Amino acid sequence: MGATAPDDVTLARAALGATRAVAGVAGISRGRYAIAQTFGLGGETVEGVQLTHGPDGLRVAVHVVLRLVPIPPLADAVRAAVATTVAEAGGAVAAVDVWVDGLRVEGDDETEEGRG
Repeated sequence: MGATAPDDVTLARAALGATRAVAGVAGISRGRYAIAQTFGLGGETVEGVQLTHGPDGLRVAVHVVLRLVPIPPLADAVRAAVATTVAEAGGAVAAVDVWVDGLRVEGDDETEEGRG
């Protein structure tokens, strides 16, 4: 009997953990214009990560709040971390999109994740 594919919530949690572990990521955002969520059975959700299944594989979108760091290298680091972690969890990743929804300046306690 073959292994079953992981559910979307499991993959979204893996992506969330990988994103949070990248140096320079201050937090996760719910999204700027619409709430980015992954939905699971029983109403379970993971905010800040949105999975889309397509013919080429899984597209993962993560919404982040960053510290003041150069954005392109940080986005590349998030893409690599998420793609590796989700693939290890059993997802066939086609692309990872990184949405920068806010910046946290030193001493700024309010972020996108704290608003709402």
